[in-house]
Amino acid sequence: MKIAIIAGSGNLPVQIATQNREFFVLCIQGYSCSSLFKNKSETVSLFEPLLWLNILKSNDITHIVMAGKIERPSDVIKISNEKANELINQIISVGDNSALNYIQDFFNKNGFEILPVNLILKDCFFAKGFHQEELFSQNFKDFVRKSTKFGVDLLNTISKFDVGQSVVVKNKLVYAIEGLEGTNSMIDRAGKLYNHYKNHNNFGPVLIKIPKIGQNTNLDLPVIGLETVKKCKNLRFSSIVVSSKGTLIVELNKVVAYIKKNNFCIYAV
Repeated sequence: MKIAIIAGSGNLPVQIATQNREFFVLCIQGYSCSSLFKNKSETVSLFEPLLWLNILKSNDITHIVMAGKIERPSDVIKISNEKANELINQIISVGDNSALNYIQDFFNKNGFEILPVNLILKDCFFAKGFHQEELFSQNFKDFVRKSTKFGVDLLNTISKFDVGQSVVVKNKLVYAIEGLEGTNSMIDRAGKLYNHYKNHNNFGPVLIKIPKIGQNTNLDLPVIGLETVKKCKNLRFSSIVVSSKGTLIVELNKVVAYIKKNNFCIYAV
């Protein structure tokens, strides 16, 4: 078995590659670059998926790990190959999970197996429960649990519509549901609403980021990193809720150090 990382933006591909120097890295132009990696690597355009196949096969790759953020393409003018054009047109007009299923089928039909990131990456989940539980009052923990139940029920209910993996709620008030803009932009939107209408005597909103029902976990598990935690803290969110088996934590040690220093709550379900 020989593994390649298809690398989008962010620290997740770098973390995986650092732990696995024998992996080949296929960098997506505009999202990652070879200079970030000590592994053997090449850079390709997002609009040339058939070139991806040629490079992977020439490096004897059998298995693929997809990591990092890649924006959904919207411009197909650059695509001249009919098969590549067909694939791109399929994924720009459907929800996230359906798009990932098309991508997985594309690689499977061409002889590659997709591996889920959590089979490769070490130390990437929070254990169940409140972290630094002793720092938080019973009243606060009850608030987080109540908000979590409401938010998880909401995400599970809308899973069939194949929208985002995240919501921001407070008790039974919905501040935001993630759409095409992504988690960080949704957090900014919710933060502006909260800080405009906030009641200083109440706890701040809760970000909940967990897998959707029926999500393709081989290609896309929800991810939380230090940038997201800092953003929530700065916008006066009270907590972040993650899945203990389904929300990847990029550079877990750095996130743990930050929440300890800043007394910020992460609750894993």
